Amino acid sequence: MIISYTNNFVAIRPAKTGSTSLLNYFLRSGLLDSKLDTYTLDGQGEVHVPFINLVQKGLVEKNMPCVSTIRNPIERMSSGFYCGHRNNGAFISLVDEAYKNPNVFWDAIKQKNDFPGLDKIVLMQCDYFPDHAELFNTENLHEHVSKYILERGGKVDGRIEMRKNPDNKLDVFLAELTPDRKQDILDTYAKDFELWEKAYAVYN
Repeated sequence: MIISYTNNFVAIRPAKTGSTSLLNYFLRSGLLDSKLDTYTLDGQGEVHVPFINLVQKGLVEKNMPCVSTIRNPIERMSSGFYCGHRNNGAFISLVDEAYKNPNVFWDAIKQKNDFPGLDKIVLMQCDYFPDHAELFNTENLHEHVSKYILERGGKVDGRIEMRKNPDNKLDVFLAELTPDRKQDILDTYAKDFELWEKAYAVYN
């Protein structure tokens, strides 16, 4: 997450939505003051922090402007599934049953099983950010965040795609996922899908 007191905005990072790229756009934008603003780098603390938690801790006001990434729920599940396969063997050995195939994976998510790595994507994306948040869909992150940064006098050097997993095969994930489970994902994350569609429609 990012809290920019100097430019009055919060950037929220729901897990598996391209939020590492969002972070790096802002880090390179010139909008952040390392002495006055707060941000957490990957591997150096909690990065997927819901906005409400920041309000409860007194770090931000409840009406502070907010931006967040958002992703098609099906693609987010695919990303989570293949991310587990990409991690080291020690991690996989703990959760190999949950990552056996897309159907077992979704069942584990649905049942909120206590497997490492699943907790952050069980949470709905809309539970990370407030209703007034400006949303940047993953597919058009560059367009959304560039406009946002440039309007505030920052700079954008070029397109950023961090942690893009070449092993994330959405077509394979969908081919193996049973139709009832696909619909279940869409039903479970119906609000996320609606919000993603609105953000997607801005540039498509």
